[in-house]
Amino acid sequence: MSDGVMTGRLRASAWLVAERRDRVYDGGTREANPLDERTSITVPLFTVDYRLTPRLGVQASAGVPVIARTGVAQGASGPIQFQDEVSGLGDIVAGAWYRRGSPSRWSWTANLALSMPTGATRRPRFRDELVNGSLVPLSRLQRGSGTWDPVLGLAAEHPVAGGRWVTSFAARTPVAESDEGLRTGSSWELGSGWAHTVKTHKVMAYGRVDWLHREQDVFQGTPVLVGGGHWLYASPGVAVMVGRGVNVQVDVKLPMYRQLANRQLDSRAILQIGVSRSF
Repeated sequence: MSDGVMTGRLRASAWLVAERRDRVYDGGTREANPLDERTSITVPLFTVDYRLTPRLGVQASAGVPVIARTGVAQGASGPIQFQDEVSGLGDIVAGAWYRRGSPSRWSWTANLALSMPTGATRRPRFRDELVNGSLVPLSRLQRGSGTWDPVLGLAAEHPVAGGRWVTSFAARTPVAESDEGLRTGSSWELGSGWAHTVKTHKVMAYGRVDWLHREQDVFQGTPVLVGGGHWLYASPGVAVMVGRGVNVQVDVKLPMYRQLANRQLDSRAILQIGVSRSF
């Protein structure tokens, strides 16, 4: 949902995004997972908004991802457990937002930001042979993209049936390779949803539907056999005002449809928990 109108000049937010990828899909078909492969992704995310004028503000955010991939490989002497893990500061995103309109009528907010390569990277390792023209990664987890990437967003809101209808679009469009030769795939997300108070103005329930498209990563001009595809998510959630300027929000993204670009791990749901404080 849109951040909405800020009640103060400064807002600080902390989010936790958690995802457990333990199901194997080839396109849209679920398959067996003989290697018991799992990728655990947990990202604490911190954001600061500062309103310069009623219409213009600046924003900065930083994530601290903890990513672990595990599984069992069959060696000559029997099963071999493997694990690859990274953690620490990820890329920092900084930019500005501009808002026009009125809460009682249509309003819209535009965001333009730049993702800075503050997250550590490392050279990925791949199998010698290609699969369907794509590289098969052996190890490629990293905390950042290693590139300066433009990020943009646009959200429109309108009061509907006693609540607010929000439609938003966001995109991240990497334009270059990192020093290690990896270019993260572009992604965009289009979504729409409705929010309404529940009995009291301090509790708001909402639901939205999002369409996510992500391109495959590319290493030195060759596609990488991870990422890429289309997802349709349904996201129910609730936001509760628990104190003066303090808001707690919880929602879960449930995949209703997926069509992946290749055979890869995917998750049953993505959990998002956040708390914000306005000053």
